[in-house]
Amino acid sequence: MNQPQSLRHPLPHPVHLSGLRAGGARQPAPPLINERRDQDFIDGLLAELADPQRHAALATPALQDGALRLFQPLQRVFNLLVLEAFCEQPGQPRLDPRQIDSSGFVLRRLQGQRKLAWLRQGSRVFGWEAVDEALDPAQERRGWAARLGHPALNARAPSQQRLRSAGSERLAHSSAAVSEDVQPLFIAPPEVCGGAGKTLLYGMLRVSSGELSETGPSPTRFGSDAAERALLRADLSLFLQAHEALALPLAGRSFSSEDALLAARGASATLSKPQFDTLAGLLALLQQLHGEFDAFGDGAAAQALQAALRPLRVETDIAASGGQPARVERRSAWGFLIEAKAVLLDAEAGARLTMPQRWGAVSGAEADAIFEATLACLQQQFAAVLPAAGRFDAPGSGPAPQYVVRAFVRLKPARPGCAGRLVWSDYSAPFCIAPWFESSGAPVPLIPLPDLFDRAQLRRIKPSVAFALSPKLAKLLRSKADELIEGKGDAGDGLGLGWICSFSLPIITLCAFIVLNIFLMLLNLIFFWLPFLKICIPIPKAKE
Repeated sequence: MNQPQSLRHPLPHPVHLSGLRAGGARQPAPPLINERRDQDFIDGLLAELADPQRHAALATPALQDGALRLFQPLQRVFNLLVLEAFCEQPGQPRLDPRQIDSSGFVLRRLQGQRKLAWLRQGSRVFGWEAVDEALDPAQERRGWAARLGHPALNARAPSQQRLRSAGSERLAHSSAAVSEDVQPLFIAPPEVCGGAGKTLLYGMLRVSSGELSETGPSPTRFGSDAAERALLRADLSLFLQAHEALALPLAGRSFSSEDALLAARGASATLSKPQFDTLAGLLALLQQLHGEFDAFGDGAAAQALQAALRPLRVETDIAASGGQPARVERRSAWGFLIEAKAVLLDAEAGARLTMPQRWGAVSGAEADAIFEATLACLQQQFAAVLPAAGRFDAPGSGPAPQYVVRAFVRLKPARPGCAGRLVWSDYSAPFCIAPWFESSGAPVPLIPLPDLFDRAQLRRIKPSVAFALSPKLAKLLRSKADELIEGKGDAGDGLGLGWICSFSLPIITLCAFIVLNIFLMLLNLIFFWLPFLKICIPIPKAKE
């Protein structure tokens, strides 16, 4: 019995996508990452690829702690991926570039044994997710997992959902069809491939991005580590820890927000500056509750902390009078804190605070309840401060994340009616990304500064930036310098004139440079950093 014509087609020969091999190597190699420091880095790479004798000398990033260390374009270093495509036939002939339909590569983050892909759906970014690594990174290229006779039925098939979500477990029930971020891979020009005797592909590896994941980071719960728990407990204000009753300063004194503001400047007749300074402990407590824990907010964690603080009391001794015996008046410490915040932190007009004599004793159970509530507040604050994770942000305070890249080519169908093929390379060697502040050894930019002693040059430096000042700010800045230093500057009632003040940016830069040098010298007493931060060498005189 004759077989159908389509079944007599021979299977296409295997195709390999390998990193550039030098020296006659025969086995496929991981993708080659070429580090470039030349300005025309694409032209420089292609020139080296066209000459097989120069392939072995292609620069690669340095190794550090077992992983390649890649610098960013900001550091004047560029990283290019180089691959070759060849056929698994005698002699390993190069793949005909006309057979390539499209090509690219993906960058994945290592997490233990897993490799996480950066997923997106249109303009929506899901972030790093574990995926089925064999699937095509583009969702529109994955086709149908099952054919049930109608597109609507095909889309509802359970197996199709896995293709839609790229195999991500977290997105398993999402209706969005996600794609992995793909960086382009280009076929080298014919003259380059001809000179090398290989079908070469190259692409620029992006190692910096402003993208943010919409899912946000998932930090370890605060206090889950015993050592961290002890440090967080020790960081709590003494008022929130277990203790006997604590004496409070200025017992029985009553003052307003206006009094507190003037006292901070040493200008209050009601409250002296030394007296105001005794409130430092209470002010630190208010700042911790407000800034670190958002205890005065209305979130679920803040309300739980408020509930833990409400049993606490502040105490005032009431002397015997009118036939009544001496007694101790106790009232809510939380109510006292709200009043203190209005005066000492918010400076609300007309607000007043009367100081009790003691902060009541706090039991061990009460201190434990407060501590646990602060941990929940920290978790909520962390989520608010860092709502989204950047693509290349390090997770938490651990070691820098490591990445790998993997390239692919999509081959055209061998014959009409046949499916194309997706050919993957191996993974590259692991690499990490150097932070932006690390020196790459590239030449530093030179910024000439004007000579302040050259009067003719100074006359040529015209103001190049202007600032618009409101009437209050303009009046404040026109105060005497000694008044500003002492905090006595007057902003007035805002009914005066606004001003536009123009300055020269080079002069501002020079002033900043002078101040920077002063602080570098002062802080060198602590950090001993001058040998690393400041290197001055003479400029040679021009020879005629």
